[in-house]
Amino acid sequence: MTQQTLGEFNSTIGCPSCSREFETKKAMRVHHAQVHGKSLTQRDDRYRCSVCGREVNTERGLMNHLAKIHPDTWDDLQDDGVVLELANGE
Repeated sequence: MTQQTLGEFNSTIGCPSCSREFETKKAMRVHHAQVHGKSLTQRDDRYRCSVCGREVNTERGLMNHLAKIHPDTWDDLQDDGVVLELANGE
């Protein structure tokens, strides 16, 4: 295989704030800090676990975290209907 062919298999990393695409996660993180003024861990639109306080980037990430790390809480949430809030309280 040539380098060009191998490059076709590389996926891009999208900026979670503006969806601009990057070849590496590092390049996306540098972009995010420079353009959006915050590192990814300082973003306002992260989801916070109500059990342990861990913050994740997506609703799906929070659901995965709850199911894996806090299965009893996840089962209760599924029974009651899941309501997820952003870490900034919105």
